Amino acid sequence: MTLSIHDLLFNLFSLLTIACAFTVVTTPSPIHSALFLVGTFTSAGCLLILFGAEYLGITFIIVYVGAIVIVFLFVIMMLNIKQAELKESLRSRLSRYLPAGGILSFISLSFILIALRSTSSNYVGSFGTDSMLAQSQDHPYLS
Repeated sequence: MTLSIHDLLFNLFSLLTIACAFTVVTTPSPIHSALFLVGTFTSAGCLLILFGAEYLGITFIIVYVGAIVIVFLFVIMMLNIKQAELKESLRSRLSRYLPAGGILSFISLSFILIALRSTSSNYVGSFGTDSMLAQSQDHPYLS
């Protein structure tokens, strides 16, 4: 099985987006967090460009990286946050927030599965109901 360059770039930018987003949440330094946010937005913009939405991807990079993250960095520098306030370890944060995050993730996943189950029972494949399929076969523009 050979992967095309498009598949390799998709895998690279997807993993980069997930890794940077995870690091944004887990790093104790707000400046490092903002810099990893730049990486997250840039790789997400590159994914949009790979999907064929070039304008949206470039706009995403320009607006989010060029404006919003720079404002975040400016606010962080103006607040002058001390490192002593940020000494809470990852293990204590993880043990505190993991149960709530797990419960919210489980609830969100169950709502998504319920919504998919209720809407997918009305369709035959991805083409709609049988009557919709028969009507589309009779239509000259859809065949």
